[in-house]
Amino acid sequence: MENPFNYFQFATGDQFYDRKEIREDLRSRFLSGQTNVVLYGPRRYGKSSLVAELVGDLEKAGVPCVTLDVVKLPSVDLFVSAYATKVYHRLAPVKFEFKKLGTFLKSLRPKMTLDQTGEAGLSFEPSDAPIGSEALTEVLDLPQKLLSGKGRAVVVFDEFQEVKDLLPNDGFERVMRSAIQSHRNVSYIFLGSRYHILRRMFTDHNRPFYKSAVTILLDKPPVEESVRFVVDRFASAGKSITREAAEHLVAKIDNIPYFIQQLGFETFRFADDAHRRSVSSADVDAAYANLAGFNRDQYEQLMLTLSVSQKKLLIALAHERADDFVDAYRRRYALGVSSTVNSAKAKLMEDGLIERSDGRYVVADPFFAQFLRTT
Repeated sequence: MENPFNYFQFATGDQFYDRKEIREDLRSRFLSGQTNVVLYGPRRYGKSSLVAELVGDLEKAGVPCVTLDVVKLPSVDLFVSAYATKVYHRLAPVKFEFKKLGTFLKSLRPKMTLDQTGEAGLSFEPSDAPIGSEALTEVLDLPQKLLSGKGRAVVVFDEFQEVKDLLPNDGFERVMRSAIQSHRNVSYIFLGSRYHILRRMFTDHNRPFYKSAVTILLDKPPVEESVRFVVDRFASAGKSITREAAEHLVAKIDNIPYFIQQLGFETFRFADDAHRRSVSSADVDAAYANLAGFNRDQYEQLMLTLSVSQKKLLIALAHERADDFVDAYRRRYALGVSSTVNSAKAKLMEDGLIERSDGRYVVADPFFAQFLRTT
């Protein structure tokens, strides 16, 4: 029987739940006129799945969308090549005159390509000259120029915080802000997993993107929605799970959407392999124990990259979440002076290893927390 949970890809369709209000709000914003949105929140909270659903909604409404994953483009040359290629293929009119590209993209060379089926395509690569602010601007302006004032489009930048490394001294951000602020037919969505960095890019008054987009925090879904989702997913595949067991599953991984999918997947597999139609809390515990050992090598390698103070703080939080790191808490776990703890906390939060949830600092990955508790 097919497993009704999915954590290998974006959760879409029946595997996507909650977020109805924010999804409709974003759809309305982008259909009604120009708007830019930065969607931030901790890892595994479902940002990418939400945007994938939103893109589907917009495409059905006749608004073409372009999505670019910045983390896979660690240089300006790679960025402009990939961006120009994706934008051209998605937004160029069917009867677009190829010779017009020369006026739009002076800094890039068109290149004919063949895919695996032998179908011809077009991509772009930089000329021999280095990519400067002028060349970057013309590439960033391409969506607006291709639309020629007609219709609308939405561009999604995933892992957008990585643009900070493409040019020194916020150079990329300055050029991009200057370019896109004049785009009347194109809206932008910015999201990323290093959400503390991303949020600062748009809320720090010293940064180029300050107040350039509506900032929306994606928090955990309501617990009741998560429990109902778990019950419904098991039912959709012909199995029953008690409400108590569903609540246990959601609580076990702190109501984090990605881990609900992962633990749900493994719990279903346990029950299905045993040819049982009903699922219990014991199945949840067995699946959790199995998953906790899956990434042990990865967690051990991660620990090798951390400082002593960062390791000690992670272990402390795995055992006891903290509202704040008061003297008694620091003494209990031998964390040292306040300045040392604050420095470790800042770095761990920036890297997404810890986060603030329900007013307390916690280890972001519940399975990593379990690893830390049993080491």
